[in-house]
Amino acid sequence: MNIEDISQHFKMIDDQLFVSGVKVDDIIDTVSSPLFIYDLNTITDKYTYLRQNMPDEVDIFYAMKANPNLSIVRHLTNLGAGIEVASEGELYACEKLGVNPRNIVFAGPSKTDEDIRKAIGMGIYAINAESIGEIQRINKIATEQNKVMDIELRINPEFEVAGAAVNMGGGSKKFGIDSEAIDITINNVSELKHIRLQGIHIFAGTGIQDSEGFLSNLTNCFRLASEINDKHFKVLSIDFGGGIGIPYSDDDEGLNIEGINEKILELIENYPFIKENNTRLIAEPGRYLVGQSGVYISKIIDRKNSRGREYVLVDGGAQHLLRPALIGTAHPTFNISRRQKNLIPFDVGGSLCTSVDFLGKDIPLPVESQQGDFIGVFCSGAYGYTESMPLFLSHDVAPEVLVYKDKYLTVRPKIAIKDVIDLMPVPDDLE
Repeated sequence: MNIEDISQHFKMIDDQLFVSGVKVDDIIDTVSSPLFIYDLNTITDKYTYLRQNMPDEVDIFYAMKANPNLSIVRHLTNLGAGIEVASEGELYACEKLGVNPRNIVFAGPSKTDEDIRKAIGMGIYAINAESIGEIQRINKIATEQNKVMDIELRINPEFEVAGAAVNMGGGSKKFGIDSEAIDITINNVSELKHIRLQGIHIFAGTGIQDSEGFLSNLTNCFRLASEINDKHFKVLSIDFGGGIGIPYSDDDEGLNIEGINEKILELIENYPFIKENNTRLIAEPGRYLVGQSGVYISKIIDRKNSRGREYVLVDGGAQHLLRPALIGTAHPTFNISRRQKNLIPFDVGGSLCTSVDFLGKDIPLPVESQQGDFIGVFCSGAYGYTESMPLFLSHDVAPEVLVYKDKYLTVRPKIAIKDVIDLMPVPDDLE
Protein backbone atom coordinates (compact mmCIF):
# COMPACT_ATOMS: atom_id res chain seq x y z
CA MET A 1 0.00 0.00 0.00
CA ASN A 2 1.32 3.44 -0.95
CA ILE A 3 0.52 6.66 0.90
CA GLU A 4 -1.47 7.89 -2.09
CA ASP A 5 -3.66 4.74 -1.92
CA ILE A 6 -4.96 5.79 1.51
CA SER A 7 -6.29 9.18 0.40
CA GLN A 8 -5.96 11.24 -2.75
CA HIS A 9 -5.19 14.17 -0.45
CA PHE A 10 -1.97 12.58 0.92
CA LYS A 11 1.03 13.02 -1.34
CA MET A 12 4.77 12.41 -0.99
CA ILE A 13 6.69 14.92 -3.08
CA ASP A 14 10.36 13.96 -3.00
CA ASP A 15 10.98 13.55 0.74
CA GLN A 16 8.09 15.68 1.97
CA LEU A 17 4.55 14.66 2.97
CA PHE A 18 1.74 17.02 1.97
CA VAL A 19 -1.81 16.78 3.32
CA SER A 20 -4.33 18.66 1.16
CA GLY A 21 -1.52 20.86 -0.08
CA VAL A 22 -0.14 21.61 3.38
CA LYS A 23 3.48 20.64 4.04
CA VAL A 24 3.50 18.44 7.12
CA ASP A 25 6.96 19.66 8.13
CA ASP A 26 5.45 23.13 8.59
CA ILE A 27 2.81 21.69 10.94
CA ILE A 28 5.44 19.81 12.94
CA ASP A 29 7.61 22.94 13.22
CA THR A 30 4.65 24.85 14.65
CA VAL A 31 2.93 22.20 16.79
CA SER A 32 5.79 19.72 17.56
CA SER A 33 5.60 15.93 17.67
CA PRO A 34 4.10 13.50 18.45
CA LEU A 35 0.77 14.62 17.00
CA PHE A 36 -2.33 13.55 15.10
CA ILE A 37 -3.27 15.20 11.81
CA TYR A 38 -6.76 14.80 10.33
CA ASP A 39 -7.70 15.77 6.79
CA LEU A 40 -11.20 17.18 6.47
CA ASN A 41 -11.21 16.76 2.69
CA THR A 42 -10.78 13.00 3.06
CA ILE A 43 -13.72 12.88 5.47
CA THR A 44 -15.83 14.86 3.00
CA ASP A 45 -14.94 12.42 0.22
CA LYS A 46 -15.85 9.39 2.34
CA TYR A 47 -19.17 10.81 3.48
CA THR A 48 -20.10 11.95 -0.03
CA TYR A 49 -19.25 8.56 -1.53
CA LEU A 50 -21.27 6.71 1.10
CA ARG A 51 -24.19 9.09 0.70
CA GLN A 52 -24.16 8.55 -3.06
CA ASN A 53 -24.21 4.77 -2.55
CA MET A 54 -27.00 4.71 0.02
CA PRO A 55 -30.68 5.18 -0.89
CA ASP A 56 -32.28 8.45 0.16
CA GLU A 57 -34.39 6.36 2.54
CA VAL A 58 -31.33 5.71 4.73
CA ASP A 59 -30.09 8.29 7.23
CA ILE A 60 -26.36 8.25 7.98
CA PHE A 61 -25.55 8.65 11.68
CA TYR A 62 -21.85 9.08 12.51
CA ALA A 63 -20.68 6.72 15.29
CA MET A 64 -18.99 9.40 17.35
CA LYS A 65 -16.90 6.94 19.35
CA ALA A 66 -14.63 6.51 16.32
CA ASN A 67 -13.32 10.06 16.74
CA PRO A 68 -15.18 12.50 19.01
CA ASN A 69 -13.12 15.60 18.16
CA LEU A 70 -15.66 18.42 18.06
CA SER A 71 -14.39 19.83 14.77
CA ILE A 72 -14.88 16.47 13.04
CA VAL A 73 -18.34 15.98 14.54
CA ARG A 74 -19.36 19.50 13.49
CA HIS A 75 -18.13 18.94 9.93
CA LEU A 76 -20.04 15.69 9.54
CA THR A 77 -23.27 17.18 10.89
CA ASN A 78 -22.81 20.08 8.47
CA LEU A 79 -22.57 17.50 5.68
CA GLY A 80 -25.89 16.02 6.82
CA ALA A 81 -24.99 13.25 9.26
CA GLY A 82 -26.84 12.44 12.44
CA ILE A 83 -24.89 11.20 15.48
CA GLU A 84 -24.78 7.90 17.36
CA VAL A 85 -23.50 8.48 20.89
CA ALA A 86 -22.47 6.04 23.60
CA SER A 87 -22.04 8.18 26.74
CA GLU A 88 -23.29 11.24 28.59
CA GLY A 89 -20.06 12.96 27.56
CA GLU A 90 -20.85 12.46 23.89
CA LEU A 91 -24.39 13.72 24.51
CA TYR A 92 -22.92 16.82 26.12
CA ALA A 93 -20.63 17.36 23.13
CA CYS A 94 -23.62 17.14 20.77
CA GLU A 95 -25.52 19.62 22.94
CA LYS A 96 -22.56 21.99 22.87
CA LEU A 97 -22.41 21.75 19.07
CA GLY A 98 -26.16 22.31 18.71
CA VAL A 99 -26.82 18.96 17.03
CA ASN A 100 -30.54 18.44 16.35
CA PRO A 101 -31.64 16.02 19.13
CA ARG A 102 -33.96 14.24 16.67
CA ASN A 103 -30.83 13.17 14.83
CA ILE A 104 -29.18 11.53 17.86
CA VAL A 105 -29.45 7.91 19.01
CA PHE A 106 -27.84 6.59 22.19
CA ALA A 107 -26.36 3.08 22.15
CA GLY A 108 -24.15 1.05 24.46
CA PRO A 109 -24.31 -1.15 27.56
CA SER A 110 -24.23 -0.05 31.22
CA LYS A 111 -26.03 3.25 30.73
CA THR A 112 -26.20 5.01 34.08
CA ASP A 113 -29.25 6.85 35.37
CA GLU A 114 -27.39 10.08 34.66
CA ASP A 115 -26.85 8.98 31.04
CA ILE A 116 -30.53 8.19 30.63
CA ARG A 117 -31.67 11.37 32.36
CA LYS A 118 -29.53 13.47 30.02
CA ALA A 119 -30.82 11.68 26.91
CA ILE A 120 -34.47 12.07 27.91
CA GLY A 121 -33.94 15.68 28.91
CA MET A 122 -32.39 16.50 25.53
CA GLY A 123 -35.26 14.84 23.68
CA ILE A 124 -33.08 12.64 21.47
CA TYR A 125 -34.60 10.44 18.78
CA ALA A 126 -34.15 7.11 20.58
CA ILE A 127 -32.31 5.21 23.27
CA ASN A 128 -31.14 1.82 22.06
CA ALA A 129 -32.06 -0.33 25.04
CA GLU A 130 -29.91 -3.33 25.94
CA SER A 131 -32.06 -5.21 28.50
CA ILE A 132 -35.37 -5.39 30.33
CA GLY A 133 -33.74 -3.77 33.35
CA GLU A 134 -32.54 -0.83 31.28
CA ILE A 135 -35.99 -0.35 29.76
CA GLN A 136 -37.53 -0.31 33.24
CA ARG A 137 -35.02 2.33 34.38
CA ILE A 138 -35.75 4.43 31.28
CA ASN A 139 -39.46 4.24 32.07
CA LYS A 140 -38.86 5.27 35.72
CA ILE A 141 -36.74 8.28 34.77
CA ALA A 142 -39.09 9.31 31.97
CA THR A 143 -41.94 9.13 34.49
CA GLU A 144 -40.05 11.52 36.78
CA GLN A 145 -39.68 13.92 33.84
CA ASN A 146 -43.29 13.39 32.73
CA LYS A 147 -42.12 12.37 29.26
CA VAL A 148 -42.46 9.38 26.96
CA MET A 149 -39.12 8.09 25.66
CA ASP A 150 -38.77 6.35 22.31
CA ILE A 151 -36.79 3.12 22.44
CA GLU A 152 -35.11 0.92 19.89
CA LEU A 153 -34.58 -2.64 21.13
CA ARG A 154 -30.98 -3.65 20.63
CA ILE A 155 -31.09 -7.26 19.52
CA ASN A 156 -28.28 -9.78 19.86
CA PRO A 157 -29.04 -11.94 16.81
CA GLU A 158 -28.27 -15.62 16.46
CA PHE A 159 -26.15 -14.94 13.37
CA GLU A 160 -22.61 -13.63 13.05
CA VAL A 161 -21.36 -11.45 10.19
CA ALA A 162 -18.96 -13.00 7.68
CA GLY A 163 -15.85 -10.88 7.16
CA ALA A 164 -16.17 -8.91 10.42
CA ALA A 165 -12.97 -8.17 12.32
CA VAL A 166 -14.96 -8.37 15.58
CA ASN A 167 -18.37 -10.03 15.85
CA MET A 168 -20.66 -8.21 18.30
CA GLY A 169 -23.64 -10.48 17.69
CA GLY A 170 -24.26 -14.21 17.84
CA GLY A 171 -23.59 -16.46 20.81
CA SER A 172 -23.42 -15.03 24.32
CA LYS A 173 -22.70 -11.28 24.28
CA LYS A 174 -22.87 -8.37 26.69
CA PHE A 175 -24.60 -6.41 23.92
CA GLY A 176 -28.35 -6.39 23.41
CA ILE A 177 -31.25 -8.73 24.07
CA ASP A 178 -30.93 -12.27 22.73
CA SER A 179 -33.22 -12.65 19.74
CA GLU A 180 -35.00 -15.65 21.28
CA ALA A 181 -35.88 -13.49 24.31
CA ILE A 182 -37.43 -10.65 22.32
CA ASP A 183 -41.02 -11.89 22.63
CA ILE A 184 -40.91 -12.17 26.40
CA THR A 185 -39.05 -8.86 26.71
CA ILE A 186 -41.69 -7.01 24.72
CA ASN A 187 -44.47 -8.67 26.71
CA ASN A 188 -42.82 -7.66 29.99
CA VAL A 189 -42.44 -3.98 29.10
CA SER A 190 -45.41 -3.36 26.82
CA GLU A 191 -47.55 -1.97 29.68
CA LEU A 192 -44.98 0.65 30.73
CA LYS A 193 -46.55 4.05 30.19
CA HIS A 194 -43.51 6.26 29.70
CA ILE A 195 -41.66 4.37 27.01
CA ARG A 196 -42.61 3.71 23.41
CA LEU A 197 -41.16 0.72 21.59
CA GLN A 198 -40.56 2.17 18.18
CA GLY A 199 -37.80 0.19 16.48
CA ILE A 200 -34.88 -2.21 16.56
CA HIS A 201 -31.12 -1.84 16.59
CA ILE A 202 -28.70 -4.54 15.44
CA PHE A 203 -24.95 -3.98 15.43
CA ALA A 204 -23.65 -7.45 14.69
CA GLY A 205 -20.02 -6.77 13.75
CA THR A 206 -17.33 -4.21 13.10
CA GLY A 207 -14.47 -3.92 10.62
CA ILE A 208 -16.54 -5.74 7.99
CA GLN A 209 -14.53 -6.34 4.81
CA ASP A 210 -16.84 -8.85 3.13
CA SER A 211 -19.67 -7.36 1.05
CA GLU A 212 -21.69 -10.59 1.11
CA GLY A 213 -21.50 -10.64 4.90
CA PHE A 214 -22.64 -7.03 5.11
CA LEU A 215 -25.58 -7.61 2.77
CA SER A 216 -26.55 -10.80 4.60
CA ASN A 217 -26.59 -8.81 7.84
CA LEU A 218 -28.93 -6.28 6.23
CA THR A 219 -31.29 -9.05 5.13
CA ASN A 220 -31.41 -10.53 8.63
CA CYS A 221 -32.05 -7.11 10.20
CA PHE A 222 -35.03 -6.44 7.94
CA ARG A 223 -36.39 -9.96 8.50
CA LEU A 224 -36.31 -9.56 12.29
CA ALA A 225 -37.92 -6.13 12.02
CA SER A 226 -40.70 -7.60 9.89
CA GLU A 227 -41.38 -10.37 12.43
CA ILE A 228 -41.61 -7.85 15.27
CA ASN A 229 -43.81 -5.55 13.22
CA ASP A 230 -46.22 -8.43 12.51
CA LYS A 231 -46.33 -9.79 16.07
CA HIS A 232 -45.83 -6.90 18.47
CA PHE A 233 -45.64 -3.22 17.52
CA LYS A 234 -45.39 -0.94 14.53
CA VAL A 235 -41.67 -0.74 13.72
CA LEU A 236 -40.89 2.91 12.99
CA SER A 237 -37.09 2.61 12.82
CA ILE A 238 -34.47 0.04 11.84
CA ASP A 239 -30.95 0.89 12.95
CA PHE A 240 -28.73 -1.66 11.20
CA GLY A 241 -25.45 -0.37 12.61
CA GLY A 242 -22.27 0.37 10.78
CA GLY A 243 -19.18 -1.76 10.96
CA ILE A 244 -17.91 -0.95 7.46
CA GLY A 245 -14.19 -1.74 7.47
CA ILE A 246 -11.29 0.09 5.84
CA PRO A 247 -8.10 -1.44 4.41
CA TYR A 248 -5.12 -1.33 6.76
CA SER A 249 -2.84 -3.43 4.55
CA ASP A 250 -2.51 -4.86 1.06
CA ASP A 251 -4.30 -7.97 2.31
CA ASP A 252 -7.42 -5.92 3.11
CA GLU A 253 -9.60 -5.24 0.10
CA GLY A 254 -11.99 -2.90 1.88
CA LEU A 255 -15.74 -3.30 1.66
CA ASN A 256 -17.19 -2.58 -1.78
CA ILE A 257 -20.26 -0.53 -0.92
CA GLU A 258 -21.47 -0.03 -4.49
CA GLY A 259 -24.03 -2.84 -4.23
CA ILE A 260 -25.58 -1.63 -0.98
CA ASN A 261 -27.97 0.85 -2.61
CA GLU A 262 -29.69 -1.76 -4.78
CA LYS A 263 -29.87 -4.30 -1.94
CA ILE A 264 -31.56 -1.89 0.46
CA LEU A 265 -34.05 -0.78 -2.21
CA GLU A 266 -34.81 -4.45 -2.87
CA LEU A 267 -35.42 -5.07 0.84
CA ILE A 268 -37.70 -2.04 1.07
CA GLU A 269 -39.79 -3.51 -1.74
CA ASN A 270 -39.78 -6.97 -0.14
CA TYR A 271 -41.02 -5.62 3.21
CA PRO A 272 -44.00 -3.34 2.51
CA PHE A 273 -44.36 -2.33 6.18
CA ILE A 274 -41.36 -0.01 5.74
CA LYS A 275 -43.24 2.26 3.34
CA GLU A 276 -46.55 1.79 5.15
CA ASN A 277 -45.01 2.86 8.48
CA ASN A 278 -42.65 5.43 6.95
CA THR A 279 -39.96 3.52 8.86
CA ARG A 280 -36.72 5.41 9.41
CA LEU A 281 -33.64 3.48 8.29
CA ILE A 282 -30.37 4.32 10.04
CA ALA A 283 -26.78 3.35 9.23
CA GLU A 284 -24.06 4.05 11.82
CA PRO A 285 -20.64 4.22 10.14
CA GLY A 286 -17.71 5.48 12.19
CA ARG A 287 -14.33 4.13 11.14
CA TYR A 288 -15.36 4.23 7.46
CA LEU A 289 -15.94 7.99 7.56
CA VAL A 290 -12.86 9.12 9.50
CA GLY A 291 -10.28 6.30 9.70
CA GLN A 292 -8.38 7.09 6.53
CA SER A 293 -8.32 10.82 7.25
CA GLY A 294 -5.79 10.58 10.07
CA VAL A 295 -2.03 10.18 10.40
CA TYR A 296 -0.14 9.89 13.68
CA ILE A 297 3.35 11.35 13.47
CA SER A 298 6.27 10.61 15.76
CA LYS A 299 9.99 11.43 15.55
CA ILE A 300 12.78 8.86 15.49
CA ILE A 301 14.86 9.31 18.64
CA ASP A 302 17.20 6.35 18.22
CA ARG A 303 18.13 3.54 15.84
CA LYS A 304 19.68 0.27 16.94
CA ASN A 305 20.34 -3.29 15.90
CA SER A 306 19.63 -6.10 18.35
CA ARG A 307 20.82 -9.55 17.35
CA GLY A 308 20.11 -9.02 13.72
CA ARG A 309 16.86 -7.02 13.97
CA GLU A 310 16.74 -3.35 13.05
CA TYR A 311 14.84 -0.97 15.35
CA VAL A 312 13.82 2.66 15.20
CA LEU A 313 12.61 4.07 18.50
CA VAL A 314 10.27 7.06 18.40
CA ASP A 315 9.11 9.75 20.82
CA GLY A 316 5.50 8.54 20.77
CA GLY A 317 4.00 5.11 21.00
CA ALA A 318 1.11 3.09 22.40
CA GLN A 319 0.20 5.79 24.91
CA HIS A 320 -1.13 7.77 21.94
CA LEU A 321 -1.93 5.04 19.41
CA LEU A 322 -2.74 1.75 21.14
CA ARG A 323 -4.53 -0.06 18.33
CA PRO A 324 -1.45 -1.65 16.61
CA ALA A 325 -0.32 -3.15 19.93
CA LEU A 326 -3.88 -4.06 20.92
CA ILE A 327 -4.62 -6.11 17.80
CA GLY A 328 -1.04 -7.07 16.88
CA THR A 329 -1.32 -5.62 13.38
CA ALA A 330 0.37 -2.48 12.08
CA HIS A 331 -1.33 0.36 10.27
CA PRO A 332 0.23 1.59 7.00
CA THR A 333 3.47 3.06 8.35
CA PHE A 334 6.07 5.10 6.46
CA ASN A 335 9.15 7.24 7.00
CA ILE A 336 7.69 10.54 5.79
CA SER A 337 11.09 12.26 5.79
CA ARG A 338 12.60 10.17 3.00
CA ARG A 339 11.81 8.82 -0.43
CA GLN A 340 10.22 5.40 -0.32
CA LYS A 341 13.11 3.36 -1.73
CA ASN A 342 15.91 1.05 -0.50
CA LEU A 343 13.48 -0.43 2.00
CA ILE A 344 14.39 -2.94 4.72
CA PRO A 345 12.28 -4.24 7.65
CA PHE A 346 12.33 -2.31 10.93
CA ASP A 347 10.50 -2.73 14.21
CA VAL A 348 9.08 0.67 15.22
CA GLY A 349 9.14 0.90 19.01
CA GLY A 350 7.73 3.59 21.27
CA SER A 351 8.87 5.34 24.42
CA LEU A 352 7.12 3.15 26.99
CA CYS A 353 8.78 0.66 29.32
CA THR A 354 6.70 -2.26 28.11
CA SER A 355 7.36 -4.88 25.48
CA VAL A 356 3.96 -4.34 23.84
CA ASP A 357 4.82 -0.77 22.87
CA PHE A 358 5.31 -1.10 19.12
CA LEU A 359 3.65 0.90 16.36
CA GLY A 360 4.54 -1.93 14.03
CA LYS A 361 6.99 -4.75 13.38
CA ASP A 362 8.74 -5.69 10.14
CA ILE A 363 7.80 -2.31 8.69
CA PRO A 364 9.57 -1.59 5.37
CA LEU A 365 11.43 1.70 5.82
CA PRO A 366 14.34 3.28 3.94
CA VAL A 367 17.65 1.80 4.99
CA GLU A 368 18.88 5.35 5.61
CA SER A 369 16.23 5.97 8.32
CA GLN A 370 17.86 7.75 11.23
CA GLN A 371 17.43 10.00 14.26
CA GLY A 372 15.38 13.09 13.46
CA ASP A 373 13.28 11.49 10.72
CA PHE A 374 9.52 11.35 11.18
CA ILE A 375 7.39 8.21 11.09
CA GLY A 376 3.79 8.52 9.89
CA VAL A 377 1.23 5.92 10.99
CA PHE A 378 -1.71 6.28 8.62
CA CYS A 379 -5.39 5.24 8.93
CA SER A 380 -5.24 6.69 12.46
CA GLY A 381 -8.32 8.88 12.22
CA ALA A 382 -10.50 6.34 14.03
CA TYR A 383 -9.85 4.67 17.39
CA GLY A 384 -6.55 6.48 17.78
CA TYR A 385 -6.37 9.41 20.19
CA THR A 386 -9.29 8.45 22.42
CA GLU A 387 -8.86 4.65 22.37
CA SER A 388 -5.38 4.87 23.82
CA MET A 389 -3.89 5.32 27.31
CA PRO A 390 -2.45 8.83 27.21
CA LEU A 391 -1.32 9.10 30.84
CA PHE A 392 0.58 5.81 30.97
CA LEU A 393 4.18 6.51 32.05
CA SER A 394 3.41 10.24 32.37
CA HIS A 395 4.18 11.54 28.89
CA ASP A 396 2.57 14.61 27.37
CA VAL A 397 -0.72 13.98 25.58
CA ALA A 398 -0.41 14.43 21.82
CA PRO A 399 -2.22 17.35 20.14
CA GLU A 400 -4.67 17.03 17.26
CA VAL A 401 -4.45 19.17 14.12
CA LEU A 402 -7.07 19.59 11.41
CA VAL A 403 -6.25 20.29 7.76
CA TYR A 404 -8.86 21.71 5.43
CA LYS A 405 -8.03 22.81 1.89
CA ASP A 406 -4.76 24.73 2.30
CA LYS A 407 -5.06 25.59 6.00
CA TYR A 408 -4.44 23.87 9.31
CA LEU A 409 -5.36 24.56 12.91
CA THR A 410 -4.93 22.85 16.26
CA VAL A 411 -8.28 21.41 17.32
CA ARG A 412 -7.06 19.86 20.56
CA PRO A 413 -3.88 21.25 22.12
CA LYS A 414 -1.10 19.24 23.68
CA ILE A 415 -1.77 18.46 27.33
CA ALA A 416 1.44 18.83 29.34
CA ILE A 417 1.80 16.07 31.90
CA LYS A 418 3.07 18.64 34.41
CA ASP A 419 -0.37 20.26 34.35
CA VAL A 420 -2.00 16.87 35.00
CA ILE A 421 0.35 16.16 37.91
CA ASP A 422 -0.36 19.58 39.39
CA LEU A 423 -4.05 18.62 39.63
CA MET A 424 -3.20 15.89 42.16
CA PRO A 425 -2.91 17.15 45.74
CA VAL A 426 -0.49 15.58 48.16
CA PRO A 427 -2.18 15.65 51.59
CA ASP A 428 -0.06 17.19 54.36
CA ASP A 429 -0.81 14.32 56.74
CA LEU A 430 1.20 11.98 54.52
CA GLU A 431 4.40 13.77 55.51
